[in-house]
Amino acid sequence: MSTSDAGEPAADAVRLALTGILHSPLVDRAGGRLGRVDDVIARFAEGGYPPVTGLVGRIAGRKLFIPRDRIAAMKPGSVQLAGEDLNLAHFERRQGEVLLGDDVLGRRLISVDAGRLVVAHDIELRYEDPRWVVAGVDTRPRGLRGRLFGGGSEKPGFVDWAAVEPFVGHVPSSRLLMPVRRLRRLHPAQIADLVEAASHDEGEEIISAVHGDPELEADVFEELNTEHQVEFLRDKSDAEAAAVLAEMGPDDAADLVTELDQPRRAPILSLLPPSQQAKVRALLSYGQSSAGGLMSPDFVSVPPDATVTDALAAVRAADVLPQVAADVFLLDDGHLAGSVPLIELLRADGGMRISDLVEHSNASVHVDDDFPEVARRMADFNLTVVAVLEDDDRVIGVITVDDVLGAMLPNSWRRRAEADGD
Repeated sequence: MSTSDAGEPAADAVRLALTGILHSPLVDRAGGRLGRVDDVIARFAEGGYPPVTGLVGRIAGRKLFIPRDRIAAMKPGSVQLAGEDLNLAHFERRQGEVLLGDDVLGRRLISVDAGRLVVAHDIELRYEDPRWVVAGVDTRPRGLRGRLFGGGSEKPGFVDWAAVEPFVGHVPSSRLLMPVRRLRRLHPAQIADLVEAASHDEGEEIISAVHGDPELEADVFEELNTEHQVEFLRDKSDAEAAAVLAEMGPDDAADLVTELDQPRRAPILSLLPPSQQAKVRALLSYGQSSAGGLMSPDFVSVPPDATVTDALAAVRAADVLPQVAADVFLLDDGHLAGSVPLIELLRADGGMRISDLVEHSNASVHVDDDFPEVARRMADFNLTVVAVLEDDDRVIGVITVDDVLGAMLPNSWRRRAEADGD
């Protein structure tokens, strides 16, 4: 492969495997050996495909910084330098610099498209005039060496850099936070999978990233298993823990409070917003395996004389989860007068009275009913949402089918599979 002094590669050499040049000889313009390549430096702070800013070279026992404008050619097995003079100052990391060999190679990254952790067994560098950039990683143990120049980016195991998120918490000069932008492409349950499959430090980095989006952070916490919920709340202050709980559904927040160490429960509860605090405290008064312990106090309701248009307006205005809004409940002075699935409202004429669409006015469970009775009742009536009644038959909450499914899963099934990409 030939290049000009400016470092422009020949047409057949626009890709290069990192392992092909690490520890390879550094040579001068005449081909004489000067030393070796210790690492390749990139700057992640610029986003996109990180540019290669230079090399770490070892010459006469000293680690030196070699800027990219002093690189005449890079090819498998050697790197040729341009010019006659070389700055012999000792290499020191600068802010935002990442060493691809030390900091990325052999480590895990997030494959955002796949929603799983993968290992960077090799890293592809690509020439984009006028510089080299980090183009992607190969997740196969054998790496990219010898395969990139035959369409390596098209082969299985190659992941484009635009579809990965590296962990940077261990990089001493980075001081970067993992950006939440790419993580938002994943469902909260997928992010929770990643946290559970990661090491503690990696998981902490993911949690820190989603912290910038309080709603997403709460959604992720709801999807984490109990062990990880407690693990990451333990590292937060009471105020930070309360902020997470405030964004969670009251039923999920109540479940999590019961898992906290006893001395922390009251202080954290006292920091919740008054409305959320009242809901959580009420839910904590019920047994966890009862209908009261399973229910959410938030639901959509209208009076019996409401029209379909009124009911749809209530759904739009309600601050509830989509699964809760799957049914609209008719309440007559707080008492259940029936429910109508949202799909039926969408199909009906807007002027119809919602009471004319009620099919099962007695489909409900009592707050003290146990879980088997709740599951049986919902199965008998083919319900996705069921009302929970107190002794006076007033509706105090609802249980959704995902609550039932969650309660049915054995603990061993909740342990998500490792996703190490090997």
